[in-house]
Amino acid sequence: MRAVFSTTIGVFLLAACSGPMGPIPGDELEGEVTPWPADWLFTEAIENVLLETNPDDPYSVTVWGVEHNGKFYVAAGSSDSSWVEHIQRNNAVVLSIEHKLYAAFAEIVTNMDEIDRVMARYVTKYEIEPDGNFIEDGGILYRLTPRATELAQPST
Repeated sequence: MRAVFSTTIGVFLLAACSGPMGPIPGDELEGEVTPWPADWLFTEAIENVLLETNPDDPYSVTVWGVEHNGKFYVAAGSSDSSWVEHIQRNNAVVLSIEHKLYAAFAEIVTNMDEIDRVMARYVTKYEIEPDGNFIEDGGILYRLTPRATELAQPST
């Protein structure tokens, strides 16, 4: 009986959330619509960010992100993730950092020098071992750029 009750509560809590919970994807992100920052240095101490894709049917995930030369980047380890497939169809995304929402476009980075510099930032920030060539291994790096379209403010 206790297991059934715990499972029911867990399902209810998951259903009540809009954004992702750890590795479990969510839907539309909630938070304060925020102007694009002049720089992203404030993200250095923030491990996880949330990224919403697929504006017609919002789908959000928890990802790692880094700042480099005043720009913000997110990376996907492979192209067969749902969120990556969504970006391939429509690159309009919403980035959420500490409940602040930033409307953006996710642009694929193809310049190898830029990719190398940004991936070095990932290695430093997340204290991970560099492992081969990220792009040759199927990874995709996205540079987020400001989107002029304003996000709707939540109704009060």
